[in-house]
Amino acid sequence: MKLDDVKRERSLLYMERYVDEGAKTYSVLASRTEAAPCYRPESDQPSFDLIAVFVPPERVSVYEAGCPLGLSSRYLTEEGVLFPIHPEAWASDEVPGLADIRTLPRAPEIPVAPTASTRTVLVLESDGNVPAHFIKLHYPFYISRFKRKLRRKDIHNAVAATRELAFINSPKFAYLPEVLGVIFGAGEEAWGYLLREATAYPPIIGGRFLIPCFALYAGDRRDPGRAPLLVQLIDHHQADPASFVVHAIIAPIIECWSKVAHELGLLLQSHAQNLLLEVDEKLTPRRIVHRDFDVWVDLGAREKAGLPNPFLDIDRRPDKVHPVGQFYSLIYDRFMGRGFFDYLLRLLSLHYGANEEAIRQAVRDIFHRAFPDADRVFPAHTTYYFSDVPPPGRDFDLEDTGQAPIWR
Repeated sequence: MKLDDVKRERSLLYMERYVDEGAKTYSVLASRTEAAPCYRPESDQPSFDLIAVFVPPERVSVYEAGCPLGLSSRYLTEEGVLFPIHPEAWASDEVPGLADIRTLPRAPEIPVAPTASTRTVLVLESDGNVPAHFIKLHYPFYISRFKRKLRRKDIHNAVAATRELAFINSPKFAYLPEVLGVIFGAGEEAWGYLLREATAYPPIIGGRFLIPCFALYAGDRRDPGRAPLLVQLIDHHQADPASFVVHAIIAPIIECWSKVAHELGLLLQSHAQNLLLEVDEKLTPRRIVHRDFDVWVDLGAREKAGLPNPFLDIDRRPDKVHPVGQFYSLIYDRFMGRGFFDYLLRLLSLHYGANEEAIRQAVRDIFHRAFPDADRVFPAHTTYYFSDVPPPGRDFDLEDTGQAPIWR
């Protein structure tokens, strides 16, 4: 992909789908998927249709966080609440409540395109009254390590996190709000969908463009001979490669993540798929845009900040099973460090012969300035990651990797 194409219409969707070659090698399960080929992001099929029904309002729960009127009126209609379902979920006999849903009035199908996460799709409808948006779907099949179910607590907590993030004030921080969640049914297995806006908040006047962070270093499946976008970006600005990557990309990512953790007690999963680099008309990096608020919560940090707890399942919170520091390590050391910064470092080394240890040390210095109390929560001499064999009845377990924390 040519760098200037970043500024073209639908360039974000192209990068989501095709500029990911070599980006999923960070774990043995990273490239695993049960999605049929036609529903995968790399498919040659430009779009597919979601099945949709109208559900009576009394049969759903609705959560909102500043949802634009044009968007809420599209889904909360006089005919009922519009309820989109992935075709593979619709065909499954194991989805709770689906037999009831199949008896409801059908709505027009919704044309969509998959994004990098597969089960989050971009709506392709062209109604100018409806803001551009994504739908995050219930997808009870394996993508990578987990079945991608979207249950009540996931939807409730994502909308609650969206409300909280409005209080973060930083010129480098932005996010894609998850503004409407709809849940069908009752109990723990109730499920539904989320609407995510396609415009970063706080809004900016003037041309801004988004690059998924994995697309900075990944290859283009359809243009394999092209240099990675990050190399083109560095050369475009005639910048010192190491300084550009460290100060224009890595530093604001660490600073934003630390600020949210300290001020809100929210541990954003700030890996390369959940982050986007916002650039201006001159392709200068401006903000780090965050998405997908499947967050862990540090209740101790929230209590220290005098904040209430609007999140569900507090009596089953992660630190009942694992010390919260293990989750800090999982996200920073593994998701951000091994799963993102390592890739940036490899690119700098391959294309520019960069001094790897000097870059790591510069990042460690940035980390400790942004997170001066790291010793309070992080394990001192090791890192944590998912166990490949979680205990029966649990979605995951964390284990000590025995690997030193090279990015802090």
